[in-house]
Amino acid sequence: MGRHSKALAVLTFAVAVAVGGFILTRQVIAVAGEADAERLNRAILEYIAEKNPRAPIKAFQKLPDVLLAEAERANIDHCLVLAQAEVESEFRHDAVGSAGEVGLFQILPSTAALFESTVGPFRRPVLKGQHDLGDLADPRVSTRFAMAYLRDIMSRKPNIKDALTEYNGGPSGRHPHYYRMVMGAYVELLERTDLRCRFQPAPKRPPVLALLSRV
Repeated sequence: MGRHSKALAVLTFAVAVAVGGFILTRQVIAVAGEADAERLNRAILEYIAEKNPRAPIKAFQKLPDVLLAEAERANIDHCLVLAQAEVESEFRHDAVGSAGEVGLFQILPSTAALFESTVGPFRRPVLKGQHDLGDLADPRVSTRFAMAYLRDIMSRKPNIKDALTEYNGGPSGRHPHYYRMVMGAYVELLERTDLRCRFQPAPKRPPVLALLSRV
């Protein structure tokens, strides 16, 4: 084999190794990402089960993916969305409010109907007679409509406080305490490192360092 042939063979081998290493690295990163996402999904389901031990696994098992995607679309912390669901229904997918609100996020069918053009059609509840809760009893459907509604409010309201207040009490914001309840649940969620909330409070400084920083 000539000198040039040997050099070409070595170069070809080196390129093959580099490409193989790149592909392997991408595969390892992809597998690690999938495992990481699975851990977060499991942590979300465990939190729901902790707050509502009667929550049926079948009803909630596909919720985390939808919840994370919808929180990202709304550009809010997924833990805040969890906190809102906890306050609204205590994670009861079949909850029915006094005014006919249904599901995890206590959506009125009339409100959900306003967003069918963007979220998609849904089967209406029949609360009299056969007591069929329809599609809003599906946590995924409830989450999609709730976040569509919240995004619409956030396009008009300057901050999340006003947006959450309107979500619960309408444009007049009849229940200002609702925001405090959601934020109380949210603060508890922020303590859960396994949930990987987007917002992380600044670490507490030791008293001496805090004092020196003011000098």
